[in-house]
Amino acid sequence: MTLQFSKEQRTILINQMEILKRLDPQNSDEYERKIEVLYNGYSYFYSDIFGEIEEEFSPEITRKVFDVLNMYRNLYFSFKSLTSEEQEEISEEDVLFQGFDGNEEYNHYRFAKHVVNEADLYLEISKLIDEGKIEMNSHRNRLHYYNKLLSRWTKVKELAGRGNLTLQQIKNVLDK
Repeated sequence: MTLQFSKEQRTILINQMEILKRLDPQNSDEYERKIEVLYNGYSYFYSDIFGEIEEEFSPEITRKVFDVLNMYRNLYFSFKSLTSEEQEEISEEDVLFQGFDGNEEYNHYRFAKHVVNEADLYLEISKLIDEGKIEMNSHRNRLHYYNKLLSRWTKVKELAGRGNLTLQQIKNVLDK
């Protein structure tokens, strides 16, 4: 897709190129070429200036990733709060985030990876990755499975309220 900028946006970019031209006089000819492209609105050449910029993520993908990560955060901490006898009734693996498929669920995978590794929003997941308990790339589609879990988790959380889930509530989410 060809980038498009309003006149105001092009004016701001032209001003930035003017600044760069003064800060980096050795490349002033290159900045001047970029200024000409922007000034004249030669949108065909915008990618030469800025490279290929990814489309913005849909709010649906963003929301789904956060919903899945929040669900697994709650499941994991709920599991950890159980007694050792209760923990024996389910597997820790069942309450660990299972990643997204890096091929088929690429945008979900990429965003989740950014949220965990770059934005540092789910430190427990990052720690579990470091420990080798979680992989971000599931190597298989997980969205259908996550949708089922989220449906059950939402109902359980409405009844449970804030805080950790009981063993039975975890089992209800996991359909065990």
